[in-house]
Amino acid sequence: MKNETVRANVPKTRVHASKSASPKTAGPVAALHFHDEMEFLPVYEGKFCCTVDGVDYVAEKGEVIFINSGIPHATSNPEDGTRNGLLQFRLKDYLDTEIERAVRYSVKFRSIIGEPVLILKDPELFSAVNGILDEAEEKAVGYEMFIKAGIFRLLGELYRRGILSDGEELYQKKEVQKILPALSFINENYAGDIDLETVSTYLGFNPCYFCRIFKTATGATFTEYLNFVRICKAEKLLVETQDSVFEISAAVGISSVSYFNRIFNKYHSCAPSSYRTAQYQPNM
Repeated sequence: MKNETVRANVPKTRVHASKSASPKTAGPVAALHFHDEMEFLPVYEGKFCCTVDGVDYVAEKGEVIFINSGIPHATSNPEDGTRNGLLQFRLKDYLDTEIERAVRYSVKFRSIIGEPVLILKDPELFSAVNGILDEAEEKAVGYEMFIKAGIFRLLGELYRRGILSDGEELYQKKEVQKILPALSFINENYAGDIDLETVSTYLGFNPCYFCRIFKTATGATFTEYLNFVRICKAEKLLVETQDSVFEISAAVGISSVSYFNRIFNKYHSCAPSSYRTAQYQPNM
């Protein structure tokens, strides 16, 4: 199975947005793969199919297939004459409130953002996705800003309909309220020499009690979660800087490069250097 690299085609964004130029013949489109981006596939003509865990999700004209981030899937055309669009972007690029910054890694770690695949039949959602693709196709003055605005509109519609669960909802859970200062502390101090004892003392909790509520709230041990945050920070540095893997490892608080490589491979099934080579450089 391939960890696909999504190529951005909208300047100053990490967004891929395109429409099929002409109808396609029946058959496979993409073999089994996954990626960090959410994917939206509006169908303009015919039918389009997404297969996950052996289950076929088929959308017809006027509907949109929504595939959540990190979901292994394959796509195909069940019949001749299919024409569809494609929109891909990373949700974490659009999480920017104080609460969301604190809990974004918990959201990503627990994969609580909703169903893996949905067929969106609401005309308003189809319009929201299609509006973004129209802007990408027409490339009128300021279209990049309209695309960003369109993505926020789309996300708002999905949150309002309960298709996505945002940081505010997670924040309301009592376990998360208890450890929210710890999540913020980790997000701000991940590069330093922090450990469970340090953070539990910071919260004024007994370490054993802290371990228990932290696992309940995040679905991870403290060490797993801290490493996950560090790897997420390292992803950005690998793509946006020319720093060496050794420098990036140190910058995110991991002194051993071999350990950094091992945990990076755990989440990406590749070495940091390979990840850097595969990733696109955003147009700035």
